[in-house]
Amino acid sequence: MVSPDPAVMGDRPSAASGLGMSPPSSGLDKPLYLQIREYLGEKIFSGELAPDSRLPSERELSRELEISRMTVRRAITELVNEGLLTRRHGSGTYVAKPRVSYEARELVSYTQALRSRGIAVGSQLLEFGQVPASRRLAERLEVEVGRPLYHVARLRLANRIPSILERSFLPCERTPHLEEYDLERTSIHDLLTSGYGMRVQRVTQTIEAVTASDTIAEQLRVEEGFPLLMVTRTIHREEDGKPVVYSQDLLRSDYARVHLELEG
Repeated sequence: MVSPDPAVMGDRPSAASGLGMSPPSSGLDKPLYLQIREYLGEKIFSGELAPDSRLPSERELSRELEISRMTVRRAITELVNEGLLTRRHGSGTYVAKPRVSYEARELVSYTQALRSRGIAVGSQLLEFGQVPASRRLAERLEVEVGRPLYHVARLRLANRIPSILERSFLPCERTPHLEEYDLERTSIHDLLTSGYGMRVQRVTQTIEAVTASDTIAEQLRVEEGFPLLMVTRTIHREEDGKPVVYSQDLLRSDYARVHLELEG
């Protein structure tokens, strides 16, 4: 493998080691640039090429894969147009951060939204337990102050990058035995509909800009004061209109944007 030139590569990590540098062997009936595009795309989706890592130069790729620089350039351009790679003037080509444009309705289930875009989804359960309802939570969930609530805190990863911090509260009396479910892998929405057989009547959401505290910054691997999007959500069941979930989710602003479309 040809080592990257430090004068060109600078201090940022190179993605060369993650490529493996072996020519693609499948899809031989496809044009070569498409094979290279799919080859690099698979490395990105699998996480072998990490976000913000630098690709080897076109010259290095053409030499190692034994193809022309023009073919490499065309494959890379396709991936740039798809948003998987980004070019930085005077620096090189990098794996793009998985910035997701969410439709407002998709904020109910981040897992489905990410997977539908071909992004590898990971999850970590940070906290789980019961807490007494504060006055504020009691108002949001329409329960008496002091009633037991389940508290679930999870970290969502997109292509292995911490992107969303979810904090949810559910009345114990309306979602009994929550501890028996796989809270690390199952979305709250799926849990309600599949696990408890509920039908959702309505979802209310607000979105606002906030900044990361020191604790949240550490969990999301950003600096303190980093801009975040906070999505506050209440989910009501159809049976009696009662709220069953109150949540506040924190999304890294460099990995997410919200798209709204109004008709009229």
